[in-house]
Amino acid sequence: MRATLAFLLLGCLAATAPAADPDDWEALSVRVKPFVVKDLDGKPLKLADLTGKIAVLDFWATWCKPCVHELPGLAEYHRRLEGQETVVLLSLNVGEKRRDVEAFLKKSSVSFPVYFGDALVEPLELAAFPTKLIVDARKPGPGGSAMLRYRREGLTTVGSIEAKVAELLAETP
Repeated sequence: MRATLAFLLLGCLAATAPAADPDDWEALSVRVKPFVVKDLDGKPLKLADLTGKIAVLDFWATWCKPCVHELPGLAEYHRRLEGQETVVLLSLNVGEKRRDVEAFLKKSSVSFPVYFGDALVEPLELAAFPTKLIVDARKPGPGGSAMLRYRREGLTTVGSIEAKVAELLAETP
């Protein structure tokens, strides 16, 4: 795990510059195996809980400057998504202790739920911070699996995220 975190740290440093093309997403069609992550209070969230939704997964860490830079915009996006049933934003901190994440969040304007995503680093092949994944769980496959449709590493605008989500919403699931 220590080697993985060191690799991710290097990825964060390499991903600090924003991409010139806001649509610089990697298109994928990969099954996501069932998973469970827990929030700061220990409440579990399973992949199956996302059935019927498109999920934007944001992987970040408090020491990653681009990650922290994105958080206020993502918090606003999360507020706009509240109350609707189709799209959800999940914030997944990786590699940090609960008390450190809680202390960071108390000092920030971020008010959305944060989950611990360490268990997803290897299965989802995360290599840099921040990383956004867009998972289509509208029609899950066998065993509750969903499809990973897009991946983007580095600083990402909310507008770019919304454009990719809109593309998926325009498709028939």
